[in-house]
Amino acid sequence: MIAFTACSAACSHAAHADSVQVFSGSVGGTSDFVFRGLSLTRGKPAAQASVDVEFPGEFYIGAFVSTADPKDDPSPDMEVDFWAGRYWRLSENLSGDLRLSQYTYPDDPRRVSYNRTELTATLGFHNRFFAAAIYSPNTEGIGSSAGYDKGNAWAVELSGRQPLNDHLSITAGIGHYGLEEVYHDSYNYWNVTLTAAFKPFELQLAYLGVDDDIEQHFEPDSVGDRFAVTALWRFSTTK
Repeated sequence: MIAFTACSAACSHAAHADSVQVFSGSVGGTSDFVFRGLSLTRGKPAAQASVDVEFPGEFYIGAFVSTADPKDDPSPDMEVDFWAGRYWRLSENLSGDLRLSQYTYPDDPRRVSYNRTELTATLGFHNRFFAAAIYSPNTEGIGSSAGYDKGNAWAVELSGRQPLNDHLSITAGIGHYGLEEVYHDSYNYWNVTLTAAFKPFELQLAYLGVDDDIEQHFEPDSVGDRFAVTALWRFSTTK
């Protein structure tokens, strides 16, 4: 389950020193692969893994891979993403993050390309509250359905997280996906996630929602409110 860009882009880079190189990642699975309110497995489980390398000077690169099944017709069985970015400590309580991401679907049999590039700018406050602006040029399709035209897409997200104790935390967020040039429409999405972390393991229970009227553009089983459970094994080393 990957619900939001904002917190995932900034949270993981907040606590590392400029002179330290960090290699981290995760391996696990989710009961439903959901991104910006759309299920890329149509309610079915997915295996997932990610890796991040953070360099001195707060630069970083990373990758993510997940099984996928976005539509009933022939469709890709995998999503592979890559990113590079930089994190800034703007002040004691304020942080910034700029990330360039590439979403890819190897051996995709669909008639248009769903591969896309995104630029994400994120501001963080106290490493608990985050605001992100996302821009994606030349988008042809997302999720389960091709767009009606090729065009620019954008999104804005607000999210926050609150530790409850040493092991539990809660995260919530809301976003708006502007797809007017691609689907002649836009929609809102949101989630609330309870996370239990017992290093190196992590368990997430998420409630994810999306506007009902986007069913006219996407497969019915890829939209709608839903719960998702995600289990991860996380690792991290420094040098």
